[in-house]
Amino acid sequence: MHRRLFSTLLAILAVLAAPRTAHGQERGAAALEQLVRGLPVNARVLIIGAHPDDEDTQLIAWLARGHQVHTAYLSLTRGDGGQNIIGTELGESLGAIRSAELLAARAIDGGEQFFSRAYDFGFSKNATETFQQWDREALTTDVVRVIRAYRPHVIVSVWSGTRADGHGHHEAAGLLARDGYDHSADTVRFPTQLHGHPWAASKFYRGAWARALPATLTFNVGAFDPVLGRSPAELAAVSRSAHRSQGQGGLERRGVVMSRLSREATRVNEATAADQETSLFDGIDTSLARVAAVVPANRAVLERATARMAWVQRALDLRRPAGVVDSLAHLVTSLEFARSTATRCGWGVVRRALTGGASMVECSHEQLDLDATLDRMIGRTKQALIVAAGIAVEVTAAKELLAFGDSMDAQVTIHNRGTHPVRWDDLQLTNAPRRPFDAVEIRPDSSATVTRQVMGLVDHRPWWTGGRNGRPLFVDTRSPVSGIAQVSYGATALLAPSVSIAEGSRRLSDATVWLSIGEIPVSFSVGELQFRYADPVLGEQRRQVGGVPPLTLALDRGLQWRRANTPIDQRIRMSVQSHTTSDRALSFRYLLPTGAKIDGVPDTMTLKAGESREVFINLKGALPAGRHEFGIGAESDGAVFTEGFREISYPHIPPLRLYRSSASYVHAVQLQVPKALSVAYVATQPDGTAQALREIGIPTTYLTPDELPLMDLARFTAIVIGPREYERAPELATMNPRLLEWVRAGGTMVVQYGQYEMTQPGMMPFPIGLTRPAARVTIESAPVKVLDPTSKLLTWPNRIGPKDWADWVQERALYMPTTIDPRYRTPIALNDPDEPENRGAILEATIGKGRYVYTSLSLFRQIPAGIEGGLRLFVNLLSAGLPPQ
Repeated sequence: MHRRLFSTLLAILAVLAAPRTAHGQERGAAALEQLVRGLPVNARVLIIGAHPDDEDTQLIAWLARGHQVHTAYLSLTRGDGGQNIIGTELGESLGAIRSAELLAARAIDGGEQFFSRAYDFGFSKNATETFQQWDREALTTDVVRVIRAYRPHVIVSVWSGTRADGHGHHEAAGLLARDGYDHSADTVRFPTQLHGHPWAASKFYRGAWARALPATLTFNVGAFDPVLGRSPAELAAVSRSAHRSQGQGGLERRGVVMSRLSREATRVNEATAADQETSLFDGIDTSLARVAAVVPANRAVLERATARMAWVQRALDLRRPAGVVDSLAHLVTSLEFARSTATRCGWGVVRRALTGGASMVECSHEQLDLDATLDRMIGRTKQALIVAAGIAVEVTAAKELLAFGDSMDAQVTIHNRGTHPVRWDDLQLTNAPRRPFDAVEIRPDSSATVTRQVMGLVDHRPWWTGGRNGRPLFVDTRSPVSGIAQVSYGATALLAPSVSIAEGSRRLSDATVWLSIGEIPVSFSVGELQFRYADPVLGEQRRQVGGVPPLTLALDRGLQWRRANTPIDQRIRMSVQSHTTSDRALSFRYLLPTGAKIDGVPDTMTLKAGESREVFINLKGALPAGRHEFGIGAESDGAVFTEGFREISYPHIPPLRLYRSSASYVHAVQLQVPKALSVAYVATQPDGTAQALREIGIPTTYLTPDELPLMDLARFTAIVIGPREYERAPELATMNPRLLEWVRAGGTMVVQYGQYEMTQPGMMPFPIGLTRPAARVTIESAPVKVLDPTSKLLTWPNRIGPKDWADWVQERALYMPTTIDPRYRTPIALNDPDEPENRGAILEATIGKGRYVYTSLSLFRQIPAGIEGGLRLFVNLLSAGLPPQ
């Protein structure tokens, strides 16, 4: 399906603005027990699905928390095309929210997170339709790159890869997962130089939780963990509830909870029937003996390391963890020695070879396995050591945003909360000059602080919003290798290493400390630079420190509607902020539509260090029908600044910054508006539709469901209920009797789509029914059949014709009724190819003197996307009960 790109001037860039914190992340004894229990565990599992909320959280929690298996989830998309039950963000900004929710979920269930470059273009009926938009070869390449980077022993596809998956993206994900399993070791199709060293996973499973496939392996994910205080199934429910934008909150199930998988392929135990397996790893040696013989000199080292791990597990006293500190420190030394004698086979080796910095290293499957195993075991052992030793490290700065070109002090503080002295030997901080370091001893119950000056920090822009070249696949326009041309769209494109980097490991900055613990030197990467502050209500808050342009300019809206050929006298608000440590003089530059002029704004301005101002610009004139560009830039110190950001904040995820240019579209639309029209728009949060009504001159009052009972409805001719508002605010249903009584008195009530709650008694004046899954028209260009050409909804005050149905985005309609009470009038019908006609897009009923209108058309997407036919039709729906003028 074609996705109209409304981002030429307004491309939104979103990224996490702070390190995540989540309910379920363990510290202290619980964290140490998990780490120590997992010391010898080196098996790796990759789970693949289509969307952020496709992940099998029970399987992830059972593997990662219950058995300490290294577990990752690859979501092909970020969920950009979904709906949003907690706010009004859609598209890439919703994708940023859902990415953050997925990282919060992984922090709870213990998994790692990967994404491909696929853009979620909305609901799709089958994989054939999906692959008309997604380039299958390009996404197979992404899956192969993740497999080669993570090197899983087992791959699990959430979906069956058949029509039974109920969504074209799901079916496609099931097919791509198997493509990845089959071809990740193919160096002809996917050369090592471009896509990393080949890897062949040992086994391939599919989820059998929906019983679409026969289960060959069944296991209990409800076993209680007395240290964590929960079972994996309970942790999975908490993890699942992180998807608040999708309404995925659920109960924590206690007791036996069975999970099911279906083995589809294996390279290791072909002689064992799938239904005879007792473990996901049957046929795979998951001990260190599997890799100990790869480097003969390492065999004895790894055998001793295995024995030491077993001793640490037996000796660990969670109330007195200092007893295992020396053994953990020696274990780190042994593993790092083994690491130093083994071949390195990561992307860095490939990159250095491509740029002439090193020769290409050929790695066998066994060497690749050893490489990944040692890296992960060293990381886990170091984590266990720092927790057991009672070491806490804080890397903080005095402010959250550092302007490019400025510098500031950063402090690294090490707290020794253990029972033995620790020597701090060295420090390296991102973008801080390396300086001689005087070692300092940190005694128990004391701390030490070192200050360094940092500058030139990276900003918060994520790799995945580099653009989409008009197609639903993100394109990274940055070259991963020096000297190689920028990435282009297509099956043979050179992919940046971005997709093969776990999302939770991306950092804008990093600090590494070298400590001597029990006279054994150990280095630790201790995390990002953070801005730490106290919120009077929420307490301690931490945000990721990053770079920012010295000046930012942000308009309050990226799209503004106006009636064509009518006088404009509009006030536009712009925020101008300095992020520098010195005063800045600036002068403004403007891009104005033909026929428009501005006044009320100064030509120049001086901002003090860190100052923020709001500037109000009066836009006047008259504009012909069409889309017009309006933009503002600020010139200062020889540079022109043309972008700004706004922040999205929800309590369950870190803040998100949305970057966009300091420009907007002014869309002048040819339409008629009845003078008597007055609207109350009921929604939990104001959305783009309510704002559009105001901009075309309709008096519109925004009301929350809580405010609705207090309002005198007689002042309005129309009341709008926002999309899914009955689900967001269940108390709204109790107000239906009053609303319908107002309709009987002559009002017009327009209800935008809901889901299955709309079928409940009393939700609508006359009953409707929805199938499961609900009917949709996902082809946005699907023909619209006019059943009643005389319908007022299609003729007044604006005559709706073929042009009004052109250029729609993502879909025509969703959650369409299929059983409709005959008292509703249905002026149009539509359907996707090879599907039955559906008349549930617009339902209209006369109730007393008024009109009740229910629409499942995706007008909530069309109007914010600048589709003028959507706005013209919406005005007609609002005018249903007014006498023609």
